[in-house]
Amino acid sequence: MTSDDSVERELRSYIDRLTSVGSDRFIGTRGHRSAFRMIRGLLESWGLDVTVQPFTVEITVPVSWSTEIDFGGGFEKVESLPGLGSQSVKSLEADILSVGHAREEDFESVAPEEGAAHMAKLWKSHETAKISEAARRGASALIWYNDYFDELYSGACDYSLSPIPGISIRKSVAERILERGGGRIRFSLRSRRRRIRCRNLEAGRDLGHGRYALLASHYDSRPHTPGASDDASGVAAMLAFIRGRYDADAALPVRYLFADCEEEGCQGAELYAESLYQANFLREIRAVVNLDAVGWPNLCLIARDREAVMDEDLTRLAGEVIAESGYRPEKVRSKSGKSNHTPFATRGVPTVWYSDYPNYIRHSTIDNAFNIDYPTIVMVMESLRRLFSRLD
Repeated sequence: MTSDDSVERELRSYIDRLTSVGSDRFIGTRGHRSAFRMIRGLLESWGLDVTVQPFTVEITVPVSWSTEIDFGGGFEKVESLPGLGSQSVKSLEADILSVGHAREEDFESVAPEEGAAHMAKLWKSHETAKISEAARRGASALIWYNDYFDELYSGACDYSLSPIPGISIRKSVAERILERGGGRIRFSLRSRRRRIRCRNLEAGRDLGHGRYALLASHYDSRPHTPGASDDASGVAAMLAFIRGRYDADAALPVRYLFADCEEEGCQGAELYAESLYQANFLREIRAVVNLDAVGWPNLCLIARDREAVMDEDLTRLAGEVIAESGYRPEKVRSKSGKSNHTPFATRGVPTVWYSDYPNYIRHSTIDNAFNIDYPTIVMVMESLRRLFSRLD
């Protein structure tokens, strides 16, 4: 086994490469294609069997936009990011109403007027849940801001749940609005429906039939974010785990899924799980371990997401092997998030989700390699070695 210092250097090299190939790894971009080639090339150079699963997705992508805020002295143009999935808006002008975290309890003290643009802090619940709540209460748009950093957030909108646009602004802009007790927004957006090619990567030392454990991460990112924590950290952990032969003592063969299109509803993992289900091979998976954002020092285990409950025994075992490193991870119940484990958990496969929560740089413009905690990723790798050695 190599030293922690050399493993950290290796992890850093992977994350540096993944975050320097472009401004982001959003599907269909140069960075996205470069990440695929990098991962595939490394796996093949290490002698693994590699299978590529191609698929296409259709998504609505913002192309150009303009956001102006009237703080009381006339409209001023401000930096912003529209939510992925927001449809074109020719012209929107509305009063701004602050609604806390846009949860049920936050609306108890406000009386939303029809057509107002709601302004909400991030976290506490997923942005798709916030925008759905805002739309249900008659909002014309939802404005997000990160209350921890003065950075833009790359959010997402699900128009099947909430047919209003999402708009990210900086904390400093939100504070100006709050200081004067409101404001007015003027917003326009041009979006385009795109059909994009995506590819899952499956790898293993023997891809024959029989029981195995599956380790998963995703290599795409939200637009306009380097995606170092989410999820270059998971990809890097898997690559270093493979190259360092951390699976040598595993009780079952370990396969690796580098899923694509996670940020657009886990479409890659969904396709992969469904294809195994249709072929009657899903029952061969003993456990799915998902690494989605493991680059911050507050590692936790997600006990449930908005669609599924994690396997209790597997989550307990994961907690025990992490604790052997001297760290006791919190178990978190999330009502609004999901990730690549979800398509397996909903089909009855035992799953566990390693993540860092809360992670205030996730999906932001500062989710870069400089802000990663590399000792945490090393700890994750060591815990995975022990976890896989105890699965049968």
